[in-house]
Amino acid sequence: MNRFWQYLLGIEPTSPGVVSGVDSHLEFASLPRGLGAVTTILGALVLIALIWRLYRWERRELSATRRALLVGLRMLTIAAVGIMLLEPVLVSTRREQVRSHLAMILDDSESMKFSDPYTDDAKAAEIAAKVKMESAGGKSPVALLRETPRLGLVQKTLGANLDALGRGRDLFVYDLETAARPGAGESARSRKLDDVQAKRPISPLGDALQGVLAAHRGQPVAGLILATDGRSNTGEDPIRAVQAAARQNIPIYAIAAGADEGPRNIRVAEVEASPVVFVRDPMTLAVVIEARGLRDAEATVVLEQRANDGPWEPAGSQRVVLGEDGILKRSTFRITPKAVGQYEYRAKVEDAGPELTMDDNVASAAVRVVRQQIRVLLIAGGPSPEVQFLRNALMRDQHVEFAGWMQHVDPGFRQPGDRPITRLPNNDEELRRYDALLLVDPDIRAMGAQWPAMIQRFIGQEGGGLIFVAGELFSQQLFEAVDPKAPGGDWTRILPVVRDPGLYRSEAEVRLSSQNTYSLDLTPEGRGDPVFEFNADPIRNRAVLTSLPGMYWSFPVTRARPGATILARHGDPRMANQNGRHVLLASQFYGPGRTVFIGFDSTYRWRYIAEDFFDGFWARLVDRVGRSKALGGRFPFQVHLGKSLYRVGERVSIGVRYSDPTALAEAAELTAELEIAGQPPEPLRFEKSPDDPAVLTAAFPAQQAGAYSLRIVPAASSDLGDVKVSTTTFRVEPPRREIDEPALNRTLLADLARMSGGRVFELSDVGQLDEAIPMREVTRTLETRDELWDAPLLYATIILALTVEWVLRKLFRMV
Repeated sequence: MNRFWQYLLGIEPTSPGVVSGVDSHLEFASLPRGLGAVTTILGALVLIALIWRLYRWERRELSATRRALLVGLRMLTIAAVGIMLLEPVLVSTRREQVRSHLAMILDDSESMKFSDPYTDDAKAAEIAAKVKMESAGGKSPVALLRETPRLGLVQKTLGANLDALGRGRDLFVYDLETAARPGAGESARSRKLDDVQAKRPISPLGDALQGVLAAHRGQPVAGLILATDGRSNTGEDPIRAVQAAARQNIPIYAIAAGADEGPRNIRVAEVEASPVVFVRDPMTLAVVIEARGLRDAEATVVLEQRANDGPWEPAGSQRVVLGEDGILKRSTFRITPKAVGQYEYRAKVEDAGPELTMDDNVASAAVRVVRQQIRVLLIAGGPSPEVQFLRNALMRDQHVEFAGWMQHVDPGFRQPGDRPITRLPNNDEELRRYDALLLVDPDIRAMGAQWPAMIQRFIGQEGGGLIFVAGELFSQQLFEAVDPKAPGGDWTRILPVVRDPGLYRSEAEVRLSSQNTYSLDLTPEGRGDPVFEFNADPIRNRAVLTSLPGMYWSFPVTRARPGATILARHGDPRMANQNGRHVLLASQFYGPGRTVFIGFDSTYRWRYIAEDFFDGFWARLVDRVGRSKALGGRFPFQVHLGKSLYRVGERVSIGVRYSDPTALAEAAELTAELEIAGQPPEPLRFEKSPDDPAVLTAAFPAQQAGAYSLRIVPAASSDLGDVKVSTTTFRVEPPRREIDEPALNRTLLADLARMSGGRVFELSDVGQLDEAIPMREVTRTLETRDELWDAPLLYATIILALTVEWVLRKLFRMV
């Protein structure tokens, strides 16, 4: 139809009208049907007859030809009006071939950065062959398959099939973000697969499906390809989105990106070892392992060592059963260095099977092995048998570097010691040269006003040791003359005993203590303490303890300090108060250091049985209090977390492992407080682990993200002023389910495919995807309807007919 006729009929220029290849026909929207149509026809006949008769009645002499002409013009006008009332419509129908739409959504969440282990070698080789992995860099196709991230495998397999998928179809490539964003369809048409990068911290699969369905509504959609690991952790439920796809008859073809066992990896998080140890002193070394996707699997922990940059030598191996994801597993080794030097320990995990990477399966730690030598400073208020024999024992001990200071001696007296001193230390730096202080009935006032504060800092901050041996000369006035306002205050608070003011001994007690001997009454803690181990055989050791010579004098105290460990009490039941028998030997921690109180000065009498009993007792006691300072001033415990990373909603597990059983006995209770940034600290209670007696544990729920600070001190030193505190800091991160739950969710993918009439494809089967999608080009019927009731032709007909009729009536003299 040319443009002229389109104008006469009032048809839009864009409408095809009546052309070849287009089926056109005329319809009347208001055409009467049935009885209405009969009535209309009869009415039209009657109307024609009336018009004819009217013109005949008007001028009878008018010829039949002229009358017929006037009647025809009037009927033409009425016919045009009638056609307008019937609402004619020109219907044009044409068919065309159009390409269908095929939308591809690639999961770009962080879990798609993981690679999968493909533990079955045969199946892994089959998959590698199907996805056309080729050897490169000396690595086999299977090794490259196990190293390639999920998204990389998806891009590789889909990229190889794009030409087939694009025949007769328009391809649209979306990631999760663009799929959910309105108006992203056109950009998706030209997007390349390699443009998608796995970086989103969330997986809104439902939002992506709904967004793509909305973008292609009204278009012929061949299907929707969803390449994902099936992890949907935010936004709309994917099941609701697939229900909408099913109503539109749009099948979803899911590509399972990943293996059923999920990512597997094991790493050596840390090798826990003391930085400084004594030669020939057994130490505990722990290899901390963190595994993911390997629950109940087994692996071998291999420990190697080398000394002074020498060759690596095996130090031990253990078979371990791995735990749940993220839980730290400790494998402990007992090592005894044989020589002084710089040692390196290297831990490796083997036989764990395929995993994400082997680069994190090795960790190492450096340990400095030093000669066991405790530097001791002995200060005695006056000469006594205990001081004389103790001085000689310390000078004989090869593991002790001894310096002595005898108070109130004649000028020119040569002080005893391996390295004699000419004066006492005057400041913290000079005192820091020693590891332990041995005060035997000292005259504290003669030592200098700065000494009380120096002693507290030496123990509480530097980790030094203190052994206080009471005597008859100065000990009583030492406790009674304490000035809380002086620098250092009441420094006796660091001792494990309390002596209340006004405590005195009755005349009867003095007579008893001077005339009758008594023996030590060891507590259960004392009987199990190595310091009283004079023989390796428990039966013989009890015999030795029973045969130890009795003692005469003792220094009474009120009670042991809370948190202290009582090792021995007075053996005479008459020497007691409301708190029980007098405490004669007690120990406690003060910060990282340790203090010991001995309420008698007659251990030298043990030499009457065997000199080794006396020497061994003091060697073990000096080693215990001085070890911490000699090894760097560390606490007697190590704090470790149950996981390397915690997130909000998880339960934080904290363990405190003691380095030796005596430390556990003396610090069985801990004072701890937990502080979250910007909030006041809260107390945290530790309890003994039922699985390991050397461990105390505590747990709490992580309710908010942020920096956490855990401060721990032994309970005995929690209220004793400014002491060094064991501080452990860690962070709790917001939930990251993409990282924490990376396993393939095959169940969700199967549901999406089943409900929409699609199918789930493995990566190795993506080549079959094109055959499974039946729709390519589709035939589309386009129908155009042009209303003609207001066509200019009809208006022109009415106007022209009426005008001609009026002119003819003038000519025929009928007006």
